[in-house]
Amino acid sequence: MADVFNTFNAEVEKRHKEMISDLESISVDDLKSEGLQISIGGKTYKFTDLEVIENESVEDKLRKEFKEKLNSQQQRIRDKINQKINQLLVMHQQKQQEMDRKEQQLRRKYAEAAMMPEISETHFGKGLSVIKGSSNDKLVWIYQGVYNPLFISMMDGDSYSRKRKKKRIPSRLVDRLKRPVFIFITTRGNKITSVLTKMRLDNGSFSSFPHYHQTGSNDCWGNWNYDSNWSSADDILKLAKDAEAVLETINYSSIASRGPSGMPRIQTILNAVENLPDVSQERKRKVDGVNLSENDDVWSVS
Repeated sequence: MADVFNTFNAEVEKRHKEMISDLESISVDDLKSEGLQISIGGKTYKFTDLEVIENESVEDKLRKEFKEKLNSQQQRIRDKINQKINQLLVMHQQKQQEMDRKEQQLRRKYAEAAMMPEISETHFGKGLSVIKGSSNDKLVWIYQGVYNPLFISMMDGDSYSRKRKKKRIPSRLVDRLKRPVFIFITTRGNKITSVLTKMRLDNGSFSSFPHYHQTGSNDCWGNWNYDSNWSSADDILKLAKDAEAVLETINYSSIASRGPSGMPRIQTILNAVENLPDVSQERKRKVDGVNLSENDDVWSVS
């Protein structure tokens, strides 16, 4: 771009010099007289070999007068040419400055823009995808997971001997709680700025995902801390799976909603686990040497 403007400037300067040179090359000295002619009464009289009364001939006087007038006219023309050339150069300079400004804006825009990261078919197969964010340096990662609360955590005992206990939610309630969830992870540059749960509506748009630790568009993640830096899609996938795992436990001490839309009320879950043992006290028994799963309902208290 700069080379084009420089070439244009050089061409304007060249044309300017040529016009001034052509103008100044015109001289009254190039005018030659072939004698004096006077027109009177429709007749023209030509005089030759006139007697010189003064040292300065009439021709010299006329040439001098013409020269003064010509010089004056040349100066006016020269001033107008310079004025027009200067206007053209100023206009061109303004255009060049505007182009430079826009070029700098584009350079900054692309310098700050987030490059689309490398995300493989494997990442997509595990539920991870990515889209451009609301600004050039933002990305929004979308992980399609499962909301599957398995435990409820609460405080037990009096004010002097309180301790946290964790109980397993019965499978009949787990089935009512289990549903798809989308975890939106927003990054800006190499920083993770937010982790949000969302649900997909029938029209294809997304809305906040209702659960026990969510109000409005905000999720409560308790004491869960994560690294705010990322460098690859693997980092984002791990973070999404960690968030999915955090959602497996309902922390009664920090619930934000006692009855999320479409889910059992929190009291229903508390009543269901009231007489169940703490997870830390669960022990898997063997029947005829075979390990039985929790769904077989053969857990005992040690």
